Amino acid sequence: HIELAPIIMSSSQPETAHETGSDPTVEESTSADDRDKPALQRKPSISEQASARSTRRLAPPSFLRRIEFPFRTKNIQTNQYLEEATGHAMDVAARGPINQTGTFVGSALIRLAIADAKTNPNCANPLTCPVYGIRPTSILTVGNIITGVIAGVTMPIMGALVDHTDHRKIIGAASAFIMTLSVGLQIMISLDTWFTVYVLEIIGGYFLIMHQVTTMAYLPDLTHDLTEMGHYTSMFMIRQYFVQGIYTSVVVAFSQGLEMKNLDTAKLAASLAFAIGVVLLGYSWTFLFRKRPKLRQVPPNSNIFTTGFKQIYVTTLTVFRQYKALKWLMVALLFSPEAGAGTVLAIAVTFLTSYVKMEVNEIATVSLVMLFSNIPGALISKLMCRKVNPLNSFRMAEILFAITNALIAATVTGPERKRLVYFYSALVGVAFGWMFPSQRTLAVAIIPKGQETEIMGLISFFGQVLGWLPAMVFTAMNEAGVNMRWGLSSLSFFLIVSCLFTFLCGSFEDAVKMVEHTSDAYLERFSIKDVEVGGSILKEVAEEEEAAEAVEEGKGNNANAVGQLPPQDSDNGDVVNQEKEVALESTTTVTGDIVSDVREKERNLQ
Repeated sequence: HIELAPIIMSSSQPETAHETGSDPTVEESTSADDRDKPALQRKPSISEQASARSTRRLAPPSFLRRIEFPFRTKNIQTNQYLEEATGHAMDVAARGPINQTGTFVGSALIRLAIADAKTNPNCANPLTCPVYGIRPTSILTVGNIITGVIAGVTMPIMGALVDHTDHRKIIGAASAFIMTLSVGLQIMISLDTWFTVYVLEIIGGYFLIMHQVTTMAYLPDLTHDLTEMGHYTSMFMIRQYFVQGIYTSVVVAFSQGLEMKNLDTAKLAASLAFAIGVVLLGYSWTFLFRKRPKLRQVPPNSNIFTTGFKQIYVTTLTVFRQYKALKWLMVALLFSPEAGAGTVLAIAVTFLTSYVKMEVNEIATVSLVMLFSNIPGALISKLMCRKVNPLNSFRMAEILFAITNALIAATVTGPERKRLVYFYSALVGVAFGWMFPSQRTLAVAIIPKGQETEIMGLISFFGQVLGWLPAMVFTAMNEAGVNMRWGLSSLSFFLIVSCLFTFLCGSFEDAVKMVEHTSDAYLERFSIKDVEVGGSILKEVAEEEEAAEAVEEGKGNNANAVGQLPPQDSDNGDVVNQEKEVALESTTTVTGDIVSDVREKERNLQ
């Protein structure tokens, strides 16, 4: 195992006393102790290797790099920042407002559909008169059904396609572009264009799911340590909820301060979410996420599409035969409204708009309470994943969500009791903030490595193939004239069923042990891939061999190697000197094993 120098583990800049404001003398003394800790004796993750290999041809200018600062997340073992971890944080922070736009635009769409129904001279009650064949109060849930069905069918195929090509980053960037553009175009919403905006909402929802699958494939590459992964996922969600909360606060403040109508508020929300998406998604997918090699070749006499179907079939059989915990988790996701918050959001906005008679600003305030409650929920997830493991943490969050939803259906009996919604929204926020990081940490922990994109496609399939079912039940009840409270209560039924299936997963510890060998094999396989990101791997071998010879010749030659550090900004001269000193002392700890490692890599290449 190679002891990794801090410059390899760093993100755009390693943390220094200059950045943290700490005392340089204290920083220097603690660094010497930290270098002796066993935590640094670890294999570098895939993301760390990809970052070290990058040529950074598209490195951002120094003034633009300040965008990263609020989103940087330390690795709790190495105490370093990682570029792709920062990219994940920026990505989820942008997705929060894009998803939240559905609250404002969705409520406006229901009102516009009702107004459209009123234009029918034969309509006695616009709430029940059909527009485009369905009730106006069913349009959001029907759109969710369409998105869920299409996504459930195509996501596994997309996952297999990404596995057999080196286009993972391209797909992530393209899906980010399309979903951001779909939100931006929604500013055209009006009585004449509401159906066009409705179609854009469906398109954006689909590409949001596809984008989530792609980013989830990057997630296991951040680290192969479960504690680190729990830390990363909870910190990502906290940043998402924080940005989403600020976004909602700004929309509500401007809407109330300027006394905007519902339609104008929806336009403001769409335009602001579009701006956030352009900045954060554009930066992260241009400068922070790295390319990945294809994980396997297309077999002879096959094409990429037939191979995708075959691989999905084979992978499904493999998972169901060999990975018990993963199998039952996928079955549990069939009944969990995990289809992003899309299913829950569609039902909630419909219930609050049509049954509780809330205005857009009131619904936004409910969302605001829920969003800021997500933050303690994410912290609870981080704690419980460590204390009781991610599987039990996921179960507990589902139970909390199911109980809270049942209480809403039982006690919110009409507009006169709308104040209860604000209290319950805080509990729902805690449950959401707790459930999703736990589920992601659990999935990453028990999937075999080297097939992340493909299996994340399968997980998306199982989450989507019936993820629309709660929306279907709600829509069917609504179309039949059943009280919406009963439709809302059906969510609790699905959550309890999902939780019960997780008890068939068996021991979490056994599930993790079952895939441990795949992690080591994947790391070894990735380390010898000829990825033209930072130059050919033959060049890397030569550079590593030179570094090993420099170590053997003594500390004097190490100074020359340290001089090869990337150039920093001119006003950070002190930081550069500190980095050189740290790198110089760290490289002297590399043992002679690096020589045999390099020779072995040469043999593998040959």
